[in-house]
Amino acid sequence: MSGGAIARALGGILLALGALLWVPLGVDLALGEGFALAYAVSMAVAVVGGLLLRWLGRDAHGLGGAQALVVCALAWIVLSMVAAIPLAWALGIPALDAVFETISGFTTTGITLLSGLDELPRSLLVWRSLIQWVGGLGILTLFLALIREHPGLHTLAGAEAHKIKSPRLEPGLLHTLRILWVIYICLTVLVALGLLVGGVGLFDAICHSMTALSTGGFSTHDASIAYYAQAGIGHPRVIEYVLIFGMFAGGTSFLVHYQLLRGRLRALWELPETRWWWAIVGFAVALVVLEIVVRQGGVSAPPTGAGASSGGSWWLDLEAMIRASLFQVLALVTTTGYGTVDISDAYFGGLARQVFIWLMLVGGCVGSTAGGFKVLRVVLLGRIFGELLRRAFIPGRAVSKVVYAGKVVDSAELEQVAGLLFAWLMLLGVGGAVTALLSDHGAWASLSGMFSALNNIGPCYIPTDELPALHPAIKVVYMFGMLAGRLEILPLVLLFSGSAWRR
Repeated sequence: MSGGAIARALGGILLALGALLWVPLGVDLALGEGFALAYAVSMAVAVVGGLLLRWLGRDAHGLGGAQALVVCALAWIVLSMVAAIPLAWALGIPALDAVFETISGFTTTGITLLSGLDELPRSLLVWRSLIQWVGGLGILTLFLALIREHPGLHTLAGAEAHKIKSPRLEPGLLHTLRILWVIYICLTVLVALGLLVGGVGLFDAICHSMTALSTGGFSTHDASIAYYAQAGIGHPRVIEYVLIFGMFAGGTSFLVHYQLLRGRLRALWELPETRWWWAIVGFAVALVVLEIVVRQGGVSAPPTGAGASSGGSWWLDLEAMIRASLFQVLALVTTTGYGTVDISDAYFGGLARQVFIWLMLVGGCVGSTAGGFKVLRVVLLGRIFGELLRRAFIPGRAVSKVVYAGKVVDSAELEQVAGLLFAWLMLLGVGGAVTALLSDHGAWASLSGMFSALNNIGPCYIPTDELPALHPAIKVVYMFGMLAGRLEILPLVLLFSGSAWRR
């Protein structure tokens, strides 16, 4: 494997990170927070390292498929380490915890080991939000969209993309990537404007618009989105509906957004994955609402401070109940992880908690910013099972195929879906076992922790204030899980495969 080609690509990506660090540095200088040196050191490491790697790979040519996957894995790891320097420097937290935080950010997982977010320097809060926003569409995607050309353009883009075939928006990969980023920026601005209308301050509106569209879920407050209702700030109902829109938009395929911008409303129901996406969200909300009604003996608004009506109106309580259920369903199925009601709260019963776990596994659509296994793969697995049933009732020599959107799905892609599911379940089992072995958490909580990491979600049934005290080995396993979930396992496996490096 050509180390020069890998060095050249990785160097360019590090230089892009160096440019990105101007944002928190500028905020720090503008507000006089006193951490400019931390950002400057991180920027210097990125720029010097990037230039050195570019020089080492100056004679290299294009990247092969395996090389691109290795670059992808290395980029996410190295950039997370460099981006962690300001956090470790400014907050004095262990290096492992700082890297955990940035990996959680770039992968849009949203698990945080930090507390006291309301008092953190604003430049650090901006940095956390920004790395989630970049990670939403992808580190390599941003790098490739900003350059004119790169010898490994297609292989690099494919290494970071979802490992499943999906249509391209327009001919020409660079053109497609730039369209994606324009749509992403426009949706982010739209959510920010909506939050401003809801009474959120400019700073919070910018940060939350970035973490909503990226389906990352980092907040500027320990109480997450419940903060606004608890503190009586703005119009919590409007704020929550704006974020519901933002999360749903982030979890929907950007191909659908593009088609909608072109006036094709049929894109909302045309593809099976989109129809299933609507159905999963609707069915999950119905189940959660039904259980609340049955357990509470009627309509029951969420706990005070989580959007409940103050006047006791039946209709307002019904709206608050549906809104709280919809918010949490979308926060989990899109893997955003925001909260207005804690998923461990007694307001949600056993059925709701099981629904939440399954939503964590399913995730959003292919071509979205959401994590998880992806709706399209769930659809294909359902089609495979249906085909097995059909074969039981047809003659042995009859040809049967799995069909999606009117086209036969080739066997290689079906094998990839099955193989990824196997790897996904194995990693869940290993992560849950390590957590149970090295902590005093029970089986359910231990498994939910790896569910959260691997599916890039954030919330789990391990109390938030106990996460920083987890054994370092558990944190490393979760970091691997977050990267494996975001990159869909293969790049990380190749990175640690000796045979890949010997090719």
